[in-house]
Amino acid sequence: MQRVWRALAALLLLGAPVLLAPTGIVMAAGDLALQGASVLSPAAGINNDDPDELCRSGNPRKQKKCRYNGWDNDNAWTTGGGPDARSIGSARSGLTVELWRSNEWPKANSNLTLAVKGDQAPISQVSWRAVGPTADDPAGDDMAHRGEQTYDCAGAVPCAFAWNVVPRYSGYYAVYAKVRDTSGNEAELVWKFTAD
Repeated sequence: MQRVWRALAALLLLGAPVLLAPTGIVMAAGDLALQGASVLSPAAGINNDDPDELCRSGNPRKQKKCRYNGWDNDNAWTTGGGPDARSIGSARSGLTVELWRSNEWPKANSNLTLAVKGDQAPISQVSWRAVGPTADDPAGDDMAHRGEQTYDCAGAVPCAFAWNVVPRYSGYYAVYAKVRDTSGNEAELVWKFTAD
């Protein structure tokens, strides 16, 4: 019988706070809500969407957000790169530029498809230009010697256009994709690759 009384006493001592705790928390939260306090509000004066505050912060998470949004350089553009098929950049105005390309890694004298897409505002034009490994183009039609290629979007949202190009030479190329909206804002990104 003593065991039963001890178990009942232990249950009351240990179980009572567990049963009563949620009621106390709900009541405390209700009291705070009535006083107008906000328990989870950000610290006053900090704007988590301000590029200057994020990029100059010592907080690694804020710096990651800065890089992700493309605010980590003076021109406010992101730089795309690598073997993935898409790079995305954005400007502080919210305008975005995407550069899509063939899934294959570019090879010298092989076709490559590039598509530039603008979004988040009425788009005036999408364009791209490239620099390549040679100063002249003796083979002809190298993508780095075509100059700036532009497509007029006439205010469409979104707007995209694709070009078929050929990197004629082995070596380093850089493709600059740019979008301009009807207000004159621009967003640009760079894709760098080495044609084999």
